[in-house]
Amino acid sequence: MKDKAKTTFEYRDQLWAGADLLSLGVASFGHIGGVHYQNHHDFDPYVERVNAGELPVHRALTPSDDERLIREFILQLKLGSVSLNYFEKKFGVNPQQRFAEPLRRIKEWGYLNIDGDTVSINREGLLQVDRLLHEFFLPEHRNARYA
Repeated sequence: MKDKAKTTFEYRDQLWAGADLLSLGVASFGHIGGVHYQNHHDFDPYVERVNAGELPVHRALTPSDDERLIREFILQLKLGSVSLNYFEKKFGVNPQQRFAEPLRRIKEWGYLNIDGDTVSINREGLLQVDRLLHEFFLPEHRNARYA
């Protein structure tokens, strides 16, 4: 854990706030203009597409507004805290209402606190944040596996 006043990671912070990312390389993920995509995950098809002057995209998805809200909310929670007002302004949704159940559950487990506009995860919660964030996933995404 670094001092946020002295250390920033602009790439991560911008990406997790919805910025575009061009994927380069086999199996890499990108996000352009609201579309998530993944390049071919096998080397030969990837190289064949590149050599043919084509994009090596294997699959793509345009997430719904709710999926974009969920994605951004959980990614920013990995930073330790989020502003509820930020999400209400950006998405027009009250995250405390939208995520009432997972917020309540994680708070009961002792890893999360809500103080005014700020939802924060404590140090013990940050050590296992990837496991905790599954609570926010849509049911159809809870057991998804990616190649």
